[in-house]
Amino acid sequence: MDSEQRLVVVSNRLPVTIRRSGEEWRVQASSGGLVTAMDPILRRNDGIWIGWPGDPSGGGDPSRQEAIDRAAGGRRFIVVDLPERVVELFYEGYSNQAIWPVFHYFPAFFSYDPEAWRAYIEANRMFHDVVVENARAGDLIWVHDYQLMLLPAMLRQSLPDARIGFFLHIPFPSSEVFRLLPGREDLLQGLLGADLIAFHTHAHLQHFRSALLRVGGVESRMNAVESAGRTIRLEALPIGIAPEEFRGMLEGNAQTRHFLSEYEERFRGRRIIVSVDRLDYTKGIPLRLRTFRRLLERNADLRGRVTLIQVAVPSREKAPFYAQLRRQVNELVGEINGEYAAPDWTPVVHLNRGISRAQLVALYAVADIGWVNPLRDGMNLVAKEYVASNRGGGVLVLSELTGAAEEMGEALLVNPFDEERTAEAIERALDMPVEERRDRMEALRRRVERNNAFAWSERFIELVGEAAAERARRVEELPGQASPEAIAASYRAARERVLCFSYEGTLAPAGASRRQSAPPPGLEKTIARLAADPANLVALISVRGRADLEQWFGGIPGLWMAAEHGALIRPGGALEWRAAHPNLSTEWKAPVMSVLEQFADRAPGSVIDEREYSVAWHYRLSDPQFGDWLAGELAGFLERMLSETQVSAVRGHKCVEIRPLWIQKAQFVEQLLEERPGADFRFALGSDRADEDVFGRMGPRAWTVRVGRAPSSARFWTPSPDDAVELLRRMAGSG
Repeated sequence: MDSEQRLVVVSNRLPVTIRRSGEEWRVQASSGGLVTAMDPILRRNDGIWIGWPGDPSGGGDPSRQEAIDRAAGGRRFIVVDLPERVVELFYEGYSNQAIWPVFHYFPAFFSYDPEAWRAYIEANRMFHDVVVENARAGDLIWVHDYQLMLLPAMLRQSLPDARIGFFLHIPFPSSEVFRLLPGREDLLQGLLGADLIAFHTHAHLQHFRSALLRVGGVESRMNAVESAGRTIRLEALPIGIAPEEFRGMLEGNAQTRHFLSEYEERFRGRRIIVSVDRLDYTKGIPLRLRTFRRLLERNADLRGRVTLIQVAVPSREKAPFYAQLRRQVNELVGEINGEYAAPDWTPVVHLNRGISRAQLVALYAVADIGWVNPLRDGMNLVAKEYVASNRGGGVLVLSELTGAAEEMGEALLVNPFDEERTAEAIERALDMPVEERRDRMEALRRRVERNNAFAWSERFIELVGEAAAERARRVEELPGQASPEAIAASYRAARERVLCFSYEGTLAPAGASRRQSAPPPGLEKTIARLAADPANLVALISVRGRADLEQWFGGIPGLWMAAEHGALIRPGGALEWRAAHPNLSTEWKAPVMSVLEQFADRAPGSVIDEREYSVAWHYRLSDPQFGDWLAGELAGFLERMLSETQVSAVRGHKCVEIRPLWIQKAQFVEQLLEERPGADFRFALGSDRADEDVFGRMGPRAWTVRVGRAPSSARFWTPSPDDAVELLRRMAGSG
């Protein structure tokens, strides 16, 4: 990261927790991969960390900020003060009772409260206000995790040129699960405010892409998505740890060495299995305990020789199902120890509390097996911590449902729901030859050291910079936003005018049926006013057939109309339509219709729109991913089928259109310009690839406007069909 760039880290929690104790504030520093990765970069770049300090009652007390500043040790921590009501509804409510269970595939634990959703929005807005208040030009803003998924879009609106990255630390679920979540569309749009959205794994990234398509109707590429004229980069970037910290504690920390000696003496002659988790239903602790009981049931020779050390750190204890989980774990531990324990041996050592880093590293070092079996996890850094700390003879038994499984193939991967096969994997680990254990652990250790927390953070920052630079470059290529006032003023000053509008997607919604494409209220009256001016030549181009155009706009005197992209034309003032090309043949339609009917049967919800000289297959209401795949198959098949004809198959937005090659909107525009060669005001509205030719034919000084912000040969853009219609109203009212 350039030394002149400042990093702004935004997370739900600051890396310190503060609590009032009598008249004083007590500050406890947090640890973990995120703090480890961010700290050196923050110090090097005069960065700031914005978050909630864990206390809902201290806002406005200057002594609290002084205590935080002392704990920051030269770093800058900026507090977001959240009222107690917001904390309860935003964090305990929507974040952890709605997003958390859905994203971890536990819909049975899902609970939704509309007030909690409103608090989630409010909390994100409060974070936004603090970020904007402290932001300065050139900052790189890095937003973290599921509690702040609305924040990137909020920041983009207030800081349009800011470099913004977002990283999700938990899994992103399949679209079928994600669609259970109220507020889902808002969450997707919130994330699309970033320049870079990153996940731990490619699987999570692909689930996000699927949700964009199936829930949001937004198409994407493998590593990018277009939104509001911007390209948002998508990446899989697994987080790492700082392995040298763990090695350093083993080699040079007296307390760690003390615990190591103590554990070696206490468990001498026994095999040690260690598991470290937060007490959360996603971690699979009851399944692990049942699996361990199964292991002892079928292997009498292991009794007295193997000890499971289960560290379960309390979490979210206010929630009733967490209290129930704690009881369940305690009961299972009691049952196993009651059935199998001996005077000199306890099968399960259960620590229902946090332990010091020194104790943890010592446990990792002595453990023959690190058993990490969450039922779903974004990454799980315990697996990497075990590898970094173990002295070489251990085996990692890892759930295949963690993000870590994608990069730790030398572990024994298990399905934690399959207790019998997981028990077999533990047996295999216990019996594994020393050489194989060391080879596997060495390969894992090299990867953990290479893909460490610093490499992860630096790569993320590099990618945000690249994505933001690409956005800035593309902004320079985008048209400027259309000014209705300037266009109307030029319109008034002109002596003779040519006005040409595409219809679907430009002035009205694009749809397969007449009802879906019907004109919005007032559009006919606006076009009629424009066409009534003798100085104007007004033309409308549509993909619809002439019957639809006659029904909607046939009563407007003087209006030129082109149906089916220009295959049929009705000049202004004429009563009859004429074909744009003589000797039109439609013999190709019968075999093509037969093919389209087969494809329509394969894709429920798809429809065929047959016109006089063209045919379209629409799949807007079909499964989007299957529809896209089927459209590619159809276009390829028809290309081969029609290779020796003057007909082509063209893929459009959620449709495949088959029409003669010579049908082009631009040819119709040439006729309009020939009718008014002296026009000193040329105006064109369009929204798709075919309109790019129209913009080019209108000339470099024409008022060409694209609906929707995207790279275009048009000089200007306007956001939506509603804005395009309003632009016409301005002109119609200024004549």
